[in-house]
Amino acid sequence: MSFRLVFLFIPIAVLPICLSRLEEDASLNSTTDNNATDNCNLNNKCFHAPPELCPRADSPCRCHQLPNCSKAVVCCNVTSFQLVEGLACANVSDGNVTAVHVRNATLDTLNLSQPTWRRLKYMTITDGHIKSVTGEFTRLTSISYLNLSSNGISKFDDRSLGNLFDLRYLDVSHNNLTEVPRFKMEGAVTLDISYNPYILCSSVLDALKRAELFFSNGKQTYCSSSKTFHWFNTTEHLPLIQIIGLHELSKDCQKMNSNCLCVPSRVDLIPGKAPIFAIDVNCSNRKLKQMPTPLPPNTVSLNIANNNITSLAAVNNDISYVHLRELYADNNQITSVLPLEGSKFISNFVVLSLRNNKIDSLPTYMFSNAFDRNFFLRTVYLEKNHIHCDCNTAKNLKVWLLTKAKQIPDYKEIFCENINSPVMDLNPSTLCQSTSDWTDYVYYIITFQVLLLVGLIAKVFYDYWVFKTAGYLPWPASKMPKMPCDWLCE
Repeated sequence: MSFRLVFLFIPIAVLPICLSRLEEDASLNSTTDNNATDNCNLNNKCFHAPPELCPRADSPCRCHQLPNCSKAVVCCNVTSFQLVEGLACANVSDGNVTAVHVRNATLDTLNLSQPTWRRLKYMTITDGHIKSVTGEFTRLTSISYLNLSSNGISKFDDRSLGNLFDLRYLDVSHNNLTEVPRFKMEGAVTLDISYNPYILCSSVLDALKRAELFFSNGKQTYCSSSKTFHWFNTTEHLPLIQIIGLHELSKDCQKMNSNCLCVPSRVDLIPGKAPIFAIDVNCSNRKLKQMPTPLPPNTVSLNIANNNITSLAAVNNDISYVHLRELYADNNQITSVLPLEGSKFISNFVVLSLRNNKIDSLPTYMFSNAFDRNFFLRTVYLEKNHIHCDCNTAKNLKVWLLTKAKQIPDYKEIFCENINSPVMDLNPSTLCQSTSDWTDYVYYIITFQVLLLVGLIAKVFYDYWVFKTAGYLPWPASKMPKMPCDWLCE
């Protein structure tokens, strides 16, 4: 199996679906038909009315139908009460009006729940002062083109746009949003979120996952890499093209035979260089028998839990694992951690999780070296592994696990394969009494030999002293035959 992943930094087309805020729709100025209903030409365009088409300042109704298009209404310089009153006197709710443009509205909140909007297809509210959008469009609302740009909006209710099943274009540019509004739709939607300086990259990615999106003004669209969003190590902004590249990476990862999932972990922003994205790869529950290879570039975390993998050799043998820092391999058939010895992973890892495998021995020297070389806490999980236990396990491994309790927090859940007991419950005095383990008696034998030697030397000196003072040798020296070297003592 192989991973064939490429960052796709595709160009983003600017889709000029809406007319400029400062330009008049030529179709609205057409005078070929005084009845005007056939001259609106609103299909496939957002509706924008220039300031010149606003009602007169002394008009009692702040909204009116355009003289050459009875299907279109423009409202200007309204408060919340004036907006409701103006829409009523412009007959917006009679079902014939399909397009409304509200300019320079000053509202604490824009309430979308009122049924006035239900029959509209084109709804535009721009160049105002609106703090938030509340309520939600009623069911069967027909709006396809919604423009709420340049209002200073900071928040949408979660369900505000949930009933816009016909939505095709959404412009929320030039606001203060932190999240892309959630909308429910079928088919593609063109979205303009440019000039929202606080919008989070996480929200943009989430929107890409939910819907098929095209972006208008993509070159002017950036997302915030706020510290509240965990990938990033700075508070800079990322261009939309980079976020789309991450989304394409995630989709390509899903197309692989193993159907693994790739998600961004963080991005390192270095001035003058392209962002470096760190990737988390999730290949859990894929019935894999071998570790996936090669990994995407800059993979820092790999989850291969709940598979049938037997060996960790790929970590040491495949160069694509060079940036790996976290490995989650729980619930597999792995028998040994020795293939990790000498790898860059064992020198630099942060998390190694091997719960519920078939590991039968723990090379303490390898883990000790890894723990000692790292200034930060490294964590190894070994719960529900069954190792071979003997006297050395009871006397040495048990003590070592106690000293590494911070690095191996589940040390109490490591069991013996040949004894029905956790390693931490082993009793050295019991386990080390086997007949084959005679090393404990060596110390007693050596002690006895030393005492015997000291006694023999003391006896020789005593016999010599008696012989010099009394002239005879004590027993048993007097009974021993003379040796050729006895003349030295005489």
